[in-house]
Amino acid sequence: MPQDVISELRKGYDELTQSQKRIAEAIVEDPEFVAFATVDKMAARLGVSPSTVVRFAYRIGLNGYQDLQDRVRVLVRSQMRSNVLPSDGELDLTSHLGDGVYAQSFEHDLENLRRTIIGLAKEDLDRAVDILVKARRVYVVGGTTSHSVAYYTALALDRMRGDIHLLVGDAASASQLLSMTADDALLVFTFPPYASGSLRVTNWARLQGATVIGVTDTPISPVGQRVDVVIPTLASGLSTQNSFVAAMGVVNALLNGVVASSPEAMDRYGRIMELLDNWDVFVLKGDDGTAT
Repeated sequence: MPQDVISELRKGYDELTQSQKRIAEAIVEDPEFVAFATVDKMAARLGVSPSTVVRFAYRIGLNGYQDLQDRVRVLVRSQMRSNVLPSDGELDLTSHLGDGVYAQSFEHDLENLRRTIIGLAKEDLDRAVDILVKARRVYVVGGTTSHSVAYYTALALDRMRGDIHLLVGDAASASQLLSMTADDALLVFTFPPYASGSLRVTNWARLQGATVIGVTDTPISPVGQRVDVVIPTLASGLSTQNSFVAAMGVVNALLNGVVASSPEAMDRYGRIMELLDNWDVFVLKGDDGTAT
C-alpha cells in the first residue's frame, strides 16, 4: 500500500536516532525529492553522511536506499493520481476530500487568504515592519480568540528584537500600559465581533502618542479607524468560529519582513534558541546536540 512507508515511520519514529528522525521527516515533508534524489544529494541536503541514509533504510526494515526510493515513488505516484493539484495549479479539493464540510472549510480558508493578499498594499507592510523594527517597545494585544494570534506573534517577535509586551486582561494590561510613550508601538489583532478590551488599549495607545498597527478585517472596523497602519485581513469562518488562516499568513509575512530588515535578528534568535536548548526545551536535537 502507498502509505505503508509512512506507517512504518510513524510506528518506529521514537526509536530512531536524531539523524534518522531528520531523514524520516524529510520523507514525510518532501517525498518528491526523496523519490528521485541520489543518496549523496539527500545526505547533503540533510547534513548527514550517505552511510547514515543507507543505515536508516535498513533500520526501518528495507533492503537499502533503492528499496526506500521505490516505496516512496509508489507514494508519490499515488498522490499524483489523487489529482489534488492538477497541472493548472488549481487545487481540486472536492476530488480529494469529497464535497462535504472538509473541502468547504479549506476552500473558505483559501478564499480568505486570496482576498486578503489581493487587498494588501506593499507600502503598508513596509511601514508596519519599519515600525516594529524601530519602536522602543512593542505591545501586542488580541482579545478573546484573537489572543492566540497575538501570543504567537509576541513570542516570535520577542526572539527577533526583544522589548515585546503581550497584553493579557485589563488588570495586567493597565499596569504594563502605564509606561507606554510616543516611542513605543502597539500591534493589535481584532476581528468581528471585536473585543472591547482591544479597543480600550488602542484608544490608550493613541492618547500616549504611540504608533498603532491594526490587523483587522476592514479599515472601517472600530480599531481600523483609529490606527496609523491598517493591515486588512479576512477572518470570517464557515460556521461558529473565526478563521485565522489569513491572519497567520499576514503575521508570518510581517515577521519575515522584520528579520530581513534587522541584521541582528538572526543573531539574537540563535542565542535564544541556544539558551532554550541548554534548558532541554526541545525534543529534537542535531548530531552536535543543538536544537533543530
